[in-house]
Amino acid sequence: TVSTFHALALSLLRERDPAFEVDDLDELMPKAVALLRDQPQEKRWAWVFVDEYQDVDPHQYELLRLLVPRDGNICAIGDPDQAIYSFRGADVQFFLRFSRDFEDARVVRLTRNYRSSAPILAAAVQAIAPSSLVPGRRLDPAKVDLEAPLIGRYAASSPADEAAFIARKVDELVGGTSHRTRADVRGVTGTTLSFGDIAVLYRTDAQAATIVEALSRASIPVQKRSHNRLRDRAGVRELGAELRLDSGLTGPVAARLKATADKKELWDGADLLMPLAQRCGNDLERFLADVATGAEVDALDPRAEAVTLLTLHAAKGLEFPVVFLAGCEDGLLPLRLPGRPPTEQDVAEERRLFFVGLTRAQRHLFLSHSSRRATFGTERDMRPAPFLADIDSNLVEQLGDFAPRQPRDQQLRLL
Repeated sequence: TVSTFHALALSLLRERDPAFEVDDLDELMPKAVALLRDQPQEKRWAWVFVDEYQDVDPHQYELLRLLVPRDGNICAIGDPDQAIYSFRGADVQFFLRFSRDFEDARVVRLTRNYRSSAPILAAAVQAIAPSSLVPGRRLDPAKVDLEAPLIGRYAASSPADEAAFIARKVDELVGGTSHRTRADVRGVTGTTLSFGDIAVLYRTDAQAATIVEALSRASIPVQKRSHNRLRDRAGVRELGAELRLDSGLTGPVAARLKATADKKELWDGADLLMPLAQRCGNDLERFLADVATGAEVDALDPRAEAVTLLTLHAAKGLEFPVVFLAGCEDGLLPLRLPGRPPTEQDVAEERRLFFVGLTRAQRHLFLSHSSRRATFGTERDMRPAPFLADIDSNLVEQLGDFAPRQPRDQQLRLL
């Protein structure tokens, strides 16, 4: 059995009651936990493997403890320095206490990295070091590339300037519009890049519009993923209920969805659901289960010949030859909400989010920040993200005309 936690919970509940329906996604896990308390199934699976263990929440943790006895066979894989989902209830402490929960557990530390270049890995380790949850944190490149490029850093005057820089650099990386650019890029990259090799990451979805506009103006194709759940969007839940009730409809899910939407005038919800419906073909049960258990609004197509735009949270688990991390500013990284100063734990998690962003890049990494930005309805001066100061300057190449000036106290220390 290969499953997400929510899909497993739904499967367990439907074994007891085939007619069980999901009214509230937040109630799914507690109901499955209650079922296992009443009907223990510790010996159902001889082996249990859990990926991304650092992101389990209390209900998922309890479900696992009910499925796996203290002397059971469990293999948990994860990285506490990539624990970034506390806003969804995840608690990294469950990962950190694993050896206490399962006393015979053997810990295997994976330090060799097969994804990123040496400069990117060195920067990532430096950035996470102040709050790393991994003692003696190491990331060793699997191969040494003496021509690996430095990390590019661009200090923009505005979000529009930042977006224009990204568009220019994307154009250069994929070959550009001039013979001179194409020749220069081949010399730098040593390989051919396409739009699908490039991702632009940002902390909040509000940053995307300016970047999309600049890329579109440069005739650069984009695909955007929001990481929001389909079932939380207007019209989606109603359409799902209608599809389940209207058993007279047959054929592909997409055709049934169109018929239901036409009848109910719920076009917005139908548009959001159509990509999932097309992937599910004639399998209505799979379609409804995917919606119920948290399928995302924008499913990423890794085959698309387009630049991918993602929030940092949505980028988790992905990798790209080229990554732009936009908005590296104090207030976005770490995020500062009006009237709510971030706690020490908040800043530590934001640092982990920055670490996740850095380690999505395989060969080319560009960090950018703007001196002014409108956040939460107010335009204000912005300072570079404090996490940038932890990265050795020898790993970074300053780009553009707006090289950041050092704060006066740092200048005095250097003098």
